[in-house]
Amino acid sequence: MRHMEDETHTIVVDDDEDDELDEAEPVPQVSSYIAIIRIVAVLGMGLCASFGLFIMLVGVKGVLVGIPIMLLSIPCYYGMQLAERLAAREERKTASS
Repeated sequence: MRHMEDETHTIVVDDDEDDELDEAEPVPQVSSYIAIIRIVAVLGMGLCASFGLFIMLVGVKGVLVGIPIMLLSIPCYYGMQLAERLAAREERKTASS
């Protein structure tokens, strides 16, 4: 620790913070295909839900159109689950090697 003194304040600088950063666990790397699937799935879920709700503001006909649009977010959710399974399978392969 270093001490820096000013006329009115004493500032203590802790130099041990760098040691904590070196001990962090490495971030698991996934394939770019899995990352793309995750991104597309999250975008699909968000856009389907938001656009479906927006269309429902039109009225009764909007509700009839908005509900199927919102239901399109379900396949996006299962796409995300597929990507998670693929990532877990890939992680197990690298861990066993």
